[in-house]
Amino acid sequence: MKRPQNKLIKNLTESHSWIGVIISPLLFLIFWAGAVTLFYEEVKQWAVLPQFPVAVQQELPLQEIVESKLAQHDFDYKEHLMVQMPSEHDPYYKVYLDLVREEGKEDEHGEVVSLLIDPNTGVSVADKEDFFLGDFLYQLHYNLNLPGGTYLVGIISLFFLFALVSGVFIHAKKFFKHFFLYRHDKNRRDKLLDLHNVVGVMTLPFTLMYAISGLVFNLAIIYQIAFVVFIYQGDQDTLFKDAGFTLFDEPQIEKTIDMSGAYQIIDEVRARDDFHLRNVIFYNYGDEAAIIQLRGNDLVNFSQKDEFFYRVKTGELLNKTDISNYNVFRKGREIIATLHFGDFAGVDVRVLYFILSLAICAMIVIGNMLWLDKRVLQQNVTQRSISIIRGLTLGGCGGLVLATAVAFFIERVLPATMLNRADWLVYSFVGSLLLAMVLAYIVDDKKRYLAQMILATVVILAVTLVADWILFGAQLIQLWQSGFQSVFAVEVGLLLFICLGLWVVKKLNVFKRLQANNVASTGVFEGS
Repeated sequence: MKRPQNKLIKNLTESHSWIGVIISPLLFLIFWAGAVTLFYEEVKQWAVLPQFPVAVQQELPLQEIVESKLAQHDFDYKEHLMVQMPSEHDPYYKVYLDLVREEGKEDEHGEVVSLLIDPNTGVSVADKEDFFLGDFLYQLHYNLNLPGGTYLVGIISLFFLFALVSGVFIHAKKFFKHFFLYRHDKNRRDKLLDLHNVVGVMTLPFTLMYAISGLVFNLAIIYQIAFVVFIYQGDQDTLFKDAGFTLFDEPQIEKTIDMSGAYQIIDEVRARDDFHLRNVIFYNYGDEAAIIQLRGNDLVNFSQKDEFFYRVKTGELLNKTDISNYNVFRKGREIIATLHFGDFAGVDVRVLYFILSLAICAMIVIGNMLWLDKRVLQQNVTQRSISIIRGLTLGGCGGLVLATAVAFFIERVLPATMLNRADWLVYSFVGSLLLAMVLAYIVDDKKRYLAQMILATVVILAVTLVADWILFGAQLIQLWQSGFQSVFAVEVGLLLFICLGLWVVKKLNVFKRLQANNVASTGVFEGS
């Protein structure tokens, strides 16, 4: 008679494997895009800086930059205006303007323009959205670039959390005994199983953090709705206030005011040694009811983001959120966000996060391979289902890596002034991914196809690096001399991926086997 706990473990194992297989393509996408997004700022600067290199000079006054852009665009003064401040690794000003709604359009708000501005000249060099690679990969990570994708990612995080917890229960008895077990001298399935388990155990704190934080970020709307309906009786403004999110919605007085006082406050805040100003938001610009909101990072306390509201006319501090006056809910969310993005320390922590993310991507693929091996032996799943899973694993997961390489290449070679530049990048990514998935179902020799896809990725990345220096060699040297090393960090990362890809192709040993088969076939033909 089987004991109940044995039956429970068996059911958990079955549920664990099925859930893993079902969510694996999207989970791979989330972790892969998240791994690249860890270097979001570096990728953005790699895309932009060579196109518009910035020399280290005295910046133009912020007021001169903002008011020149207001004069050039039909700004809706009833809306807010946001300025993202330059930083050590991102030297441009980014100005976001809400334009006046065109007559005949049903939209509540007008178009929003996002300007990338040279801090030395005040010239708008491009639309920020034209350089879409970093933002595209980031959106893939948190909403898959789909309507309602945020909730889908939250649901995947929920299933992923169940897979982690069930995996701990399944391996509980051997958790410590076989902690580092890897049977290198056994058959292929034993090696894959040990590798899957070792990676799963070693990355468990990391994956638990990501699963829980993913739930918090992507399914927050569920408990927000519950709080509004049942606790706050529909009073959403009170909920936001208790959660530490201050909103100012004062009407205009319709009396003009000199905004110089606002910029004086901004300069005083930027001069502080313990605070890094990230962005400024203006409400009722040029009106006596004008308010400025300053947001940035506390450079002394861990995971502390400060926020200040000032009335421009009087210079009065209306509200602040800092280490001495913080909200528990908001502080908790900021800590979770800091852990999630790995920005609580130097670049070495993000490199560690990146390696762990790639290890999880490998674990996902290995898990699918184990599932396929088991189902083929048991013959309890249709051949069509096995073909679908194998195609998704090979074409979906491998195709994502190839499509990312294509996106990097397109981001580099397309002219900065090209119309709908961002759209072409998206088309190239999606087209490459779909082509890889279709070919995965057509090609019979799956191992050889995997090697060819990795080799194609290596070639594309190599061509990207060559194009980088052919198109922007002089600019790259200028950037190095100016102290902008983030561009070269991305190039080093691409070079390491090229080396990793060549090593994987060598380990697959496909082309040597193919060459040996061709030699044998030739020998047979000549002998006959």
